[in-house]
Amino acid sequence: MKCNPLSRIKINSHYLLLTVILFFIPISLLALSSDRDQPLNLEADTADIDDLKGISIYTGNVILTQGSMVIKSSKLTLYTDKNKELEKAVAVGTDKKLATFKQRPEGKDTDFRARSKTMVYYLKNDKIHLLKQAYVWQDGDTFSGDKIIYDTKKETVIASSKKNKDGKPVSSGGRVKVTIQPKKDK
Repeated sequence: MKCNPLSRIKINSHYLLLTVILFFIPISLLALSSDRDQPLNLEADTADIDDLKGISIYTGNVILTQGSMVIKSSKLTLYTDKNKELEKAVAVGTDKKLATFKQRPEGKDTDFRARSKTMVYYLKNDKIHLLKQAYVWQDGDTFSGDKIIYDTKKETVIASSKKNKDGKPVSSGGRVKVTIQPKKDK
C-alpha cells in the first residue's frame, strides 16, 4: 500500500513551513537577476522532505515557478549541501511528457525554452544538463541532441549526439541538429 509521504512527517505545521522556506531560499540562484527577487512557488501531488539528508522529492505534475522561470516535470528532486544551500535540482519527465524549462533572459523579447527526459541544474556552475531527447529553442533558433548543456550565465549551448561503442552517432536521427535564423536589420 502506497501512502502519501507527507503523512509520515510527525511535526507541527509551523516547523514544516519553516523547513520548506529554508529549503527554497537558495533556489533563487536558479533564476536570472530579474527573477531572483520574485517569490518561489512549487506545486506537486506529493512532497517528501528529508532535512537531515538534504533531499526533497516532489512527484506528480510538479510545477516550480519563480518570476519568468517555470520548470515542469513528473518528479523534481532538490539536493542541498550541509549548509542547506541548494546544489542541484533534477527534473525528470516521462517518454510521453518530457520535463520542460522556460525563462525570459535579461534584455530579451522571447523566452528561452528547453525540454528533455531529464534536466540536471547545477546551481554553482550556472549550467543545465538536458539529457535524452534534449531540445532547446529561442527566437526561432533550435538545438537538439541526446545531451545539451546550457550555461545560464553565458547563454551558451553545447550539444552532442548519442554515440555507440565506436563513438559514432547511433543513427542519423541521433545526430545534433541546429537551426539558426538570419538576423533581421532593425
